[in-house]
Amino acid sequence: MALSGCYGVLKWIVFFVNLIFWLAGVGVLALSIWLLFDQAVVFMAKGAQDYATGTYILLAAGALMTVIGFLGCCGALRESQCLLGTFFVFLMIILVAEIAAGVWAYMNRADLNKLVQESVRDTVRRDYGKDDVTTKTFDMIQKTLKCCGAESYASWANSAYNGVGEKSPLEIGISALAPTYSVPKSCCADPDSDACEVTRKLGSLGFAASALGIVYTDGCAPKLESLIHQYFTYVFAAGIGIGIIELLGMIFSMLLCCAIRKIEDFKA
Repeated sequence: MALSGCYGVLKWIVFFVNLIFWLAGVGVLALSIWLLFDQAVVFMAKGAQDYATGTYILLAAGALMTVIGFLGCCGALRESQCLLGTFFVFLMIILVAEIAAGVWAYMNRADLNKLVQESVRDTVRRDYGKDDVTTKTFDMIQKTLKCCGAESYASWANSAYNGVGEKSPLEIGISALAPTYSVPKSCCADPDSDACEVTRKLGSLGFAASALGIVYTDGCAPKLESLIHQYFTYVFAAGIGIGIIELLGMIFSMLLCCAIRKIEDFKA
């Protein structure tokens, strides 16, 4: 009787652990789809050859987690040693792959920062105003993060938006080339105000006004880097949580397999 009671409890523990794992797989699927289609994320990854590949791998991993979680639930409910054993093997493979991916991402986080900086600088210097999708996306970034330009609002001085050619010898962010220049409306705290319309066309001459909060003074590159670091913290925390669930699923599935075998031996 005691053995039967423990077996029943163990069975439902395995089921609920696998159910949580299945829900985590659905979450990874949703995250990968968001990464594929969110314009702001695609903008930050512009020029990254491995971005699409990594996102599709994440999509495949989410689909695999969903299938394996379903497999584990069925194995627990049907008391199938074959399904539970298959679940254990696939779960171990996924856990090892996740650990390897996490170590790789941590070791290459500096490359991601460099990628973000280059994407923002290239957009400010030559792409803004030429491509409608890029322009709207960067306007959204400036409004949401309350930033202007790459390193500061002065980044716009050397931009194609102000008629400066791509072959300008000056580095982005130096305003000596054009002491008076324009910045986009999205740099203003209130884009529809008269103060914005006047200040955004004054360039370096409008610093006093921008300091009063009319035009954002912070650059978008450092703010995007900070945002990515914050996202990375959430992703790693979620990864650790999923890893713990996977480990529990492996342990309880093996315990349930052993319990099923003992009960079958007892009945024989």
